[in-house]
Amino acid sequence: MVRGVVVTRYVNFKNNFIEMKNRNLYELKEAISRVNNKGNNKFKLALLLNEKMIDERIESIDKLREQSNEYKAFEQKRNELISAHAELDENGQVIVYANADGQGEKSKNAYGYPNIVKEKEAYEKQMISLQDENKDIIEVEVKKESDFVETLNQDLEPAIEFSLIPFDSVPEMEYDEMKVLMPFIEK
Repeated sequence: MVRGVVVTRYVNFKNNFIEMKNRNLYELKEAISRVNNKGNNKFKLALLLNEKMIDERIESIDKLREQSNEYKAFEQKRNELISAHAELDENGQVIVYANADGQGEKSKNAYGYPNIVKEKEAYEKQMISLQDENKDIIEVEVKKESDFVETLNQDLEPAIEFSLIPFDSVPEMEYDEMKVLMPFIEK
């Protein structure tokens, strides 16, 4: 360790450091967003410098999962097909449920199962046909998503040299926030 800098490549729990994976960058970003309005300027400056490096790496990682234009076109056709056959709310939006066939609670986050209420057999045939027509495009996107998840679980390489925050500059914060920000705090 160089004074004022943590090199995450060499971190492990036995030496009071944490091992860093690509997915940890997202946790750090979230923790920074929760505490960036706390503390003095030394604290905030270190957060800003670290956040900038984290943002650059996250942007690069996120590019790995960008959908192709072909897949976006498939998704649009798929969504149009669902909208034409599914239960809609008063605003014309598809209602999704926790379980298939309109079972369970309505989803509050738009993730779940649409309740197909119009011409279910025709819908199923059209959906299968659409998926068959776009089989290669779907396979590429599934592989891309799998590779993205694998990348999240890989060690952070190359390592990022984070700016350290003097311990006396660290403000009061939640335990979970402190736990995530430990790589930034001078021991």
